[in-house]
Amino acid sequence: MVSLNTLCIIITLTLAASCTLVSALSTRREVLGSAVRSATAAGSGVLVSSVSLPSSLPIANADDDTSSAFSSYQINPDASSKLDPKLTSIDPNKLTQILSKTSGNQGGAVWLGEHHNSVKDHKLQAQFIQNIYQHRKQQQKFGSSNSNNKMAVGLEMIQVQFQPVLDRYIAKQISDEELKEQVQWEKRWFWSFDGYLPIFQKCRELNIPLIALNVDSEDLGLVEANGLPGLPRDKLQKYVPDPNGFAQFARNRYYKTYVDYVISPSYELHKEMGILRTTITGQLLEEDMSFARFFSGRILWDESMASNAYRWVVDNPGGLICCLVGADHVKFTGGITGRFQRMAKEQQLDCTSVILNPTLIDTRPSGSVSMLSNVAALASGPNDLTLQLRYLKEGVAVGSEESRLPESTGGVLALADYLVLSDV
Repeated sequence: MVSLNTLCIIITLTLAASCTLVSALSTRREVLGSAVRSATAAGSGVLVSSVSLPSSLPIANADDDTSSAFSSYQINPDASSKLDPKLTSIDPNKLTQILSKTSGNQGGAVWLGEHHNSVKDHKLQAQFIQNIYQHRKQQQKFGSSNSNNKMAVGLEMIQVQFQPVLDRYIAKQISDEELKEQVQWEKRWFWSFDGYLPIFQKCRELNIPLIALNVDSEDLGLVEANGLPGLPRDKLQKYVPDPNGFAQFARNRYYKTYVDYVISPSYELHKEMGILRTTITGQLLEEDMSFARFFSGRILWDESMASNAYRWVVDNPGGLICCLVGADHVKFTGGITGRFQRMAKEQQLDCTSVILNPTLIDTRPSGSVSMLSNVAALASGPNDLTLQLRYLKEGVAVGSEESRLPESTGGVLALADYLVLSDV
């Protein structure tokens, strides 16, 4: 068993080893510039591989209210010397069958990576939930699968303390408005409740349990102010039931690449925006939140969502949980999906990642693509999305001559398993 002190030391060492962008550079502009250079230079430790998508690729937009018909693609990563990932078009009905996980009885999780303000994304989520539910029900009815019809929907936007509220809602004991009020939506999530409401209503109609995934703000605020040692042991165990696995995950070679490409630039962007002087609960800090505490909050968030989804699947053998979470937590394996895979390895549970309506911003370091550039790129024709990140073998230094050699590739991190685009 890893003690709390040992866990904190491991995280500190991991930060020192992996977050070179933050430690070596003094300004956000330098950090983001370095991130972009390392992503495009052939010899860097973070080498991205891109591909063109159809010119009809939509922009995530909360005001867009078009049909929820969609096109879907499978990402085929390539860790060979070519580093040439491919996108394969896949029939939407076939994708529904795959996501329904009715080919066996092990169950698992599907992660539907969203843009919180996108009506298009929420329509896709509601459509997937209904189609997957119907497919699983049909397969069970005709006895053509070992799968059962146990199904749940996991929610990033609801904190774990409000699970009883979700249970009452599905049991039709409270109204839509009471749900919004009792989970303290306006205080704790901010994004439009109305965008998610059709999903909640569909789950209640089909009697699909809603599962709270997120860390309670009060606990996340303690970590943002004081680091993981600031969280009482019993609270830490609630979110991190597997401390050994939690610590080991941070040691992965690929995780260092993920941190440099995803989390470090995100921290610098938050800092530049001037939003690191308060915790999530509004506590005023004497100085900007340190990267170590920002990082600790982020990994606690991811670990909590992965462990709560895993717990439901274990408690419901053969069941499937479809989780609605931000695309940033899904992409490139190092967020929720890699953590769930770690937990589920022994039981061989499925874990499938989907990013809904991906944009250029989704696949590049935070702050390296402006919103105007994103819109212009999407409007001008085919768009290059980063489909994978290359990471180096152990012992190969980033930027070294050796790092340029194909045989120095340790592997690649795919953006996701599937991409889904709303048809315009």
